[in-house]
Amino acid sequence: MSPKTLANISVSPEFHEFIPAAIMRLKYIFPDIAIETTENGIKLTGTNEIDELRLEREVIYHIYREKIFQQTLPMRRDLYQMLAM
Repeated sequence: MSPKTLANISVSPEFHEFIPAAIMRLKYIFPDIAIETTENGIKLTGTNEIDELRLEREVIYHIYREKIFQQTLPMRRDLYQMLAM
């Protein structure tokens, strides 16, 4: 069975910097699906039948999760430094 496009997910440009880290997590969750960046977001290909809505929800969730992680990292570092003193 040859791979086919399972989903093309558009991602707002303001979230593009978080896509690579999200892809790393998604590859762990969906090892049988090829995940790559596109000009407008993410393309998922594979041979398995999977719910496109579920894929889209997972992709958006992991991108937003990475955004929150990166934005709160300085605050967490400062907090850990204060606790270590």
